[in-house]
Amino acid sequence: MAFRIAGSLAFKEAMKQARPALLEPVMHVEIYAPDQYSGDLMGNLSGRRGKISGSETRAGSVVIKAQVPLSEMLSYANELTSMTQGRGSYSMEFSHYDYVPGELADKVIATHKPHHGAEEGDAASA
Repeated sequence: MAFRIAGSLAFKEAMKQARPALLEPVMHVEIYAPDQYSGDLMGNLSGRRGKISGSETRAGSVVIKAQVPLSEMLSYANELTSMTQGRGSYSMEFSHYDYVPGELADKVIATHKPHHGAEEGDAASA
């Protein structure tokens, strides 16, 4: 039992000193839509923590290229259809991992942190 406690304390101390970081997948996204929607689409991507890397106009259509966190793209298909009246489409592929911003990382960690009081209560009732 002493080895388990010592190992647990050593691990906690090592994690404090290492300052671990939370990473998230970032996707390379290309959106295809009529050019009249380009402003709305770029604004929407910026609101999703996206970094727009460029846009091209091709025969009345626009192709917007951006880097967007995957978590922000989960509901994008419905919004794109709504914003472009069903005339827009997109494709995405994995690009890289990047650090989660501090305030979001704190929220994720707090959500998944075990509650010690609940664990003790569960053990007492078992």
